[in-house]
Amino acid sequence: MDKTRPPVYFFGMARPLRLPNVAEQAVLDGLVVRLIVAEEEPHWNQEITQRHYLKNARLVGEQLRYVAQYQGQWLALLGWSAATFHVKGRDAWLGWTAEQRRTRRPFLAQNSRFLILTDRQQLPNLASRALALCCQRLSEDWLARYGHPIVAVESFVDAQITFGTAYKASGWTMLGGTAGFARSAQDFYERHNRPKQLWVKALDPEGTAALKAAELPPRLAVYEAKPAPRCQVAAPRLPSLLERLPQVRDPPRAQRAPTWLGRRAGGVESGQIGGRGRMPARYCQFRQTPDAAAAPTIGLLAQSRHRGLRGSQPEYDLPRPDQGRLSELRASGAGLAK
Repeated sequence: MDKTRPPVYFFGMARPLRLPNVAEQAVLDGLVVRLIVAEEEPHWNQEITQRHYLKNARLVGEQLRYVAQYQGQWLALLGWSAATFHVKGRDAWLGWTAEQRRTRRPFLAQNSRFLILTDRQQLPNLASRALALCCQRLSEDWLARYGHPIVAVESFVDAQITFGTAYKASGWTMLGGTAGFARSAQDFYERHNRPKQLWVKALDPEGTAALKAAELPPRLAVYEAKPAPRCQVAAPRLPSLLERLPQVRDPPRAQRAPTWLGRRAGGVESGQIGGRGRMPARYCQFRQTPDAAAAPTIGLLAQSRHRGLRGSQPEYDLPRPDQGRLSELRASGAGLAK
């Protein structure tokens, strides 16, 4: 390479602040990206919490944590997690339907944390180099950890903090800005009035194109997820639980806590509607999940003086006769409105 000639940048390429010198290029050439081990996770989380602008190392769903290092020294951290449930720009880019998204979203991953540990003026191209190396191994690592590959990736960049130069230099495509909402619970979004840039990259171009096909190719079809069960109760029918559940009578030994069983039955019904299982013993677990935000809708108490309502085993389990009565109520329309 003739170093006397100025570098040529093709259309769309990101222009670095400067080119790396010989010593810096040696570091980039020797850069290694690897998965962290369990003993390193606390340190990884601490660095992200202290130095990343989100101040939060928590990743959602399936997740992998990486470190980019040179001769044992950590230079960059990357965290990957489950892809967003629904993003208009990404879904239009993929061209899939809502039903296809339900079963094929696991083929996507999100780069949800990216932190450079060196000074910004040091090691030009470090970010793009680390990102490219990580993307090269991501699908294989995901297959080994979670049993399915990754064909495309996404990331959200806060333009008020960074310009997404590393993504552009690594061959990612910016699809535009988001609407400015953040997911606050399983089924709820809140506006934060800070739209972000949406970047995507096809790790497997053929696999990415196949996500919108009626049937996936055999090499991907074996990994397609089974569709999660849908709630069969229409939303307008749910408020009637306020009227129906108080009809459930307490067993004699629980008369000291009036309507206790009705509220407990409401928790069981909420767990079933939210896909949290059928057994009453799951009730307290359900109360600690985001689905429990809907509890006031069916008349559940946010707090209770009675022992065992929240965070512990219920004071008494629903006996089989009462479970039978609950099933009868449900079948007859008393548990759910007609």
